[in-house]
Amino acid sequence: MAEIRKHNPATGTAIQQALRAAMGEGVRPRVPGEDAPKPTPPAPATVTTTWVSLQVQQPTPEPEADPEDDETAGP
Repeated sequence: MAEIRKHNPATGTAIQQALRAAMGEGVRPRVPGEDAPKPTPPAPATVTTTWVSLQVQQPTPEPEADPEDDETAGP
């Protein structure tokens, strides 16, 4: 008896269908003699300006301890 196949190469496997759905419509070459599709103008981008104010301060160095003031110093 002949083997009956249910695979349809046009639809593909579940993975191929998911990939096709995620990638969207493929890019097709332009057929010679046809008018070129009119490009859609891009949507105007909204520009937001953010100002940041920074202040830099140099830390003051700690005074060095005198060895005479240090009680833990040996004789």
